[in-house]
Amino acid sequence: MKKNIWIGCMLAWIIIAGCIDDRGNYDYRLTDEIWPVKISGLEAMDCQVGDQLNLTPTITGTENMENLKYSWFLYTSGVAMSKEDTLSHEKELNWQISREAGSYNLMFEVRDTVRDLFTKKSVSLKVRTFLSTGWFVLETDGTGTDMDMITPEGTTTENLLTTYNSSGRMEGAPRKILYKMDHRHEVENFDGTVEVVKKDAFILTSEKDIRVYDAQNMALLKKREDCFYEMPTPVNPLNRFVNSTTDDHLNNDGQYYILPAGNVGKFGYPLVGPDGTNNYNVHADGVSASQRAFLWDKTSCSFLYASTGSQMVFLSEASGNETNFGPVSKTDKELIHLMYRASEMINYVSKYKAYALWKDGNGKYTIVDLYFDKATYPIVGEYSLPQGNLLSTADIMVTHQNAPKLFFVANGNELWEHNISSNTDLSIRERKVYTFPGGERIACIRHLYITNKYVDEQMDRLVVLTNSADGWKLYGFEFIGGGSEFDMTVTPEEAMIGKGIGEAGYVMRMDNDRAF
Repeated sequence: MKKNIWIGCMLAWIIIAGCIDDRGNYDYRLTDEIWPVKISGLEAMDCQVGDQLNLTPTITGTENMENLKYSWFLYTSGVAMSKEDTLSHEKELNWQISREAGSYNLMFEVRDTVRDLFTKKSVSLKVRTFLSTGWFVLETDGTGTDMDMITPEGTTTENLLTTYNSSGRMEGAPRKILYKMDHRHEVENFDGTVEVVKKDAFILTSEKDIRVYDAQNMALLKKREDCFYEMPTPVNPLNRFVNSTTDDHLNNDGQYYILPAGNVGKFGYPLVGPDGTNNYNVHADGVSASQRAFLWDKTSCSFLYASTGSQMVFLSEASGNETNFGPVSKTDKELIHLMYRASEMINYVSKYKAYALWKDGNGKYTIVDLYFDKATYPIVGEYSLPQGNLLSTADIMVTHQNAPKLFFVANGNELWEHNISSNTDLSIRERKVYTFPGGERIACIRHLYITNKYVDEQMDRLVVLTNSADGWKLYGFEFIGGGSEFDMTVTPEEAMIGKGIGEAGYVMRMDNDRAF
């Protein structure tokens, strides 16, 4: 048996050695000799919907070749297993861009249909609309709300709602602009069937109105009655929050709504309060997170935690091992403002930072440092405001996202800052930082801290909207070196981004189809 195994091994070795030694029986040729085709002359492109692409690639190595096939393909960038879209089989591409705004890969292929040899060249194609990048301002002419846009070149396009469709102005004064990717919308087909499509959308709110517009072309998708399964009375959208493609919250007249997963872009019934009824009145300010929110109930003077598909609950009181800054449910406090700052991930759990300004039963004002995490006790610090402060009388204020500081409006046209600390010296804690020209009144302040790698312009800027008899103006002040100070010697003319007609109420930044 062992002898047979030894003979078998020797035969196998002879065969293997013969295969290894058998050199020179084949005529190997370099791939470039068989298929020397090269493609050049195509570069990355940045275009708008409707642009005409006329591309002529440079092809070498096809001299005297036959059976060649040319193909142009389009793929959606960043989508795994994106289905190819064949645009043409001509050598030159002449194509009017008809796809929605987004990032694509454009591929050109030269193929030998007999030998099945091919060469491909792929370049990025970024498709935008005229709405993809700019500043959007909600304004009113006294008869209703419309939306203006400042282009990247600084030109203001007035009245997008009435210019691009017949929907007209919204009822009431401006409230808020939001942008939502993949807003779910019902469309009725010619055969009567209904399907749900996803549309990038602008969501606009005014004092008495809600509308949803296609962010590609400003086509009206939803009027206020289309935003609900059952219309509430009154329609009074105090605030709306969009956190992601699947997250959409609405505070309508103090009642809180959250769109569930798989929705069709319509709100159902509002959430019920801690007592199982709708006997609550949520403050216009809130901290909205993914499928949950941290709110203030003016009826019970309490913090509430809201999540999808359940009734709201009171936030927990301080436990024995926590610093107790007082109760957070059924308090004697009146909330003046609740201002979101930033979120952070700790041990795979998202936590949300905010400041609140509230007043107790004795008329004492306090800034409360908040750290929200589900229904846990939220207060991590508090700072009493000294006598003579201006912050407690301000209607318009915003928090700096990266520093313990608030910016607020005093005397109509003065921009002030309040440093949040326990220092009781009011002159250190509060100071005027800018006075706008006479006749202008500050209507909106926002801190835009944009570090997204997909945008064209990153910024760390305080933007300010003002109104006067001549119309609205938008200013931008860059913070110096990533801090919380900006150059106060900059003149209004140098800081102005754009201006328009009417009385403005809110501003939103769009950059490469991303909203801030």
